[in-house]
Amino acid sequence: MQLKLLWDLQEIDLALQGIKEDIDNAPLKSGVQEKAEALEALGAEWDISDANLRADQKQMRELEMKTQKTIDTRKELYESMYGGKNVNVKELEQQQRRLDQLDAERKKLEDLLINLLESIEEQEERIGILYEQLKQDENKLKQTEAKLAEELELLNGKLAELKVRRINKTGEIDSKLLNKYRILAEKHQGRPLARVDNDICGGCRVFISGALRGHLYNPETMVYCENCGRLLVIIED
Repeated sequence: MQLKLLWDLQEIDLALQGIKEDIDNAPLKSGVQEKAEALEALGAEWDISDANLRADQKQMRELEMKTQKTIDTRKELYESMYGGKNVNVKELEQQQRRLDQLDAERKKLEDLLINLLESIEEQEERIGILYEQLKQDENKLKQTEAKLAEELELLNGKLAELKVRRINKTGEIDSKLLNKYRILAEKHQGRPLARVDNDICGGCRVFISGALRGHLYNPETMVYCENCGRLLVIIED
């Protein structure tokens, strides 16, 4: 009877170990991690793109102000040249050169503005795409986290149930046997008992000697495998 109780305890312990491994290695955990890392990378890309856009927008405002100032300066110079004031030829030539410089400067600024405007439009489009992707990835992450929480809740429920069963089972077993069970469990990676099927040890798959077979059916005798050292038990199906 005690051997059967020990066998049941081993089955509970193996089930506990399996549940704990399922919790530690839940596939959705890696899925959550991957999605979180991808979302973080996407967020970083968003931050960089947004910072670049703001910098270009600031530069554009500065260029617009500079362009307007050039236009205003040219207008004042033009009015000074052709506003009816008496200007000698030399001064007029100097002013014309300055006028040409302002025209060239304005053209250069306008070209920069056009290129910058195209860049800003492209960045705004890219940021729009990133924003939509961020929303989608955030939703996927939340869904995966919810599934993981549901899965872990179920596994933890099973774990708690098995722990209660183990407490109840150990209460039925003699303390000396429990101590022997713990020692053997440490030695045999959580499988201190081996079931005998067709005179073969279920732990190491070695035939049980004739000398031991006669003791297997004596419930008062503890029989250990001569090869692996596990406690042998016969469990009727």
